Amino acid sequence: MDKSQIKLTDLKRIFIGDAPMVYMIEVFCRTVIIYAFLLMLMRWLGKRMSGQLTIIDLSITIMLGAIVAPPMEMPDRGIIQGIMILFLILFFHRGLSLWGVKNSKVEDITFGKMSILVKDGLMVTEELKKTRISRGQLYSLLRQKKIFNLGEVERVYLEACGIFSIFKMEKAKPGLSLLPQKDEQVHSYQQQVADDVYACKNCGATQQIIQADTTCANCGEKKWDKAVI
Repeated sequence: MDKSQIKLTDLKRIFIGDAPMVYMIEVFCRTVIIYAFLLMLMRWLGKRMSGQLTIIDLSITIMLGAIVAPPMEMPDRGIIQGIMILFLILFFHRGLSLWGVKNSKVEDITFGKMSILVKDGLMVTEELKKTRISRGQLYSLLRQKKIFNLGEVERVYLEACGIFSIFKMEKAKPGLSLLPQKDEQVHSYQQQVADDVYACKNCGATQQIIQADTTCANCGEKKWDKAVI
């Protein structure tokens, strides 16, 4: 479009465009047809598309938005072209899913792996780094589940689809407090164990501390907090 044709006062161009009014009826018809095919495609893609999205599902969802818009809105684009691309996405998704069922390596690459973030009351620091989950995020998640001591946690899984699965210990053991450090008042509700038993702030491991610069036997860090139960 020529720059001279662009005017802020040209409300007809801004709201309706250069196409004739009769094209609005065509847009309506195109939208109904594409929407119907998109609903069928989402149904054929399976339940996962309507639940928690994996990496590949999210990629396909973004692609679907880009595919359906031109056939609905652009007069020089045919509907058949958009429908054909939708079917190609369907075959690609189904084929990749079938390949993943037959080959575990393909499944790990395309759909991701499950990660263990907490194991027997200890944070798996390497997995936290790999998954880019901060300790603050993890603590917040556990507090929302009414867990205030890391010693209460048997497992925290980060599933491949991005959701967290949390399993509590049958019997809680001393561990790192998950309550905010700045809110000192709430810490009075937690019972401290022996005066010389501390929890590592890095991994949550508990041990007896004689000197302030004692090294954690589990991760090698030297930052400690009182162990609570």
